[in-house]
Amino acid sequence: MEDVPKLADLHPYPLRMSFRDVLGRIVSHPRVNEFQTRLLGRSRVEAHLNPVAARTFAALPIGTVVDIGGGTARSRSMWPAEWTYYSIDPDARVLEVEPTEKPIERLVGDASALPLPDNTADVVLMQCVSHHLNDSIWPVSLAEANRVLKPGGSFIFLDGVWRKRRWFSRVFWKLDAGHFPRTSEQLESAIAKEFQVIETDRFNVVHHSILVTALPIPE
Repeated sequence: MEDVPKLADLHPYPLRMSFRDVLGRIVSHPRVNEFQTRLLGRSRVEAHLNPVAARTFAALPIGTVVDIGGGTARSRSMWPAEWTYYSIDPDARVLEVEPTEKPIERLVGDASALPLPDNTADVVLMQCVSHHLNDSIWPVSLAEANRVLKPGGSFIFLDGVWRKRRWFSRVFWKLDAGHFPRTSEQLESAIAKEFQVIETDRFNVVHHSILVTALPIPE
């Protein structure tokens, strides 16, 4: 039976933290987050994301993926075993996640300072990360994604968007560990400053979500 996370693992900080901070710490635990994303419709999100990934590796039999904020590296399953897969996450607890059938390079790092050299990746994936990044780090993270992406590589972005009139979504944003949801216009405008947008898919799960496929802007 899978080990249940200990309370100390979920909440190692002083009790003077706000309720939302404590809740965020709990739901960000890799095992809890895995359960949460499954409950909130991960399979429906993957139904949109998988075809985008498939088009990428169909044209490139062997390559390298950098998954920013990869968490438990659930997205590894989308890519062939022959591909190199880097999962980068600021939470060191992801290093304790059990290995998968396909090889994974797990790195502890921040989206604003990726621990990889320039032109590493054929694909950079940023999935459900932007709402964790404040307005200072968010544009820097896009510049970092661009830096590690090879010329002609693919940037794949997916996240929920803020819609004030969507009350059901607002409730779940309140419970989310990320404090910085943005509108679709804000997200797309920031991405367009670093990348050439090729395709944008919009769909609803719990939140209205956008899936953007983009390329580096030619110099």
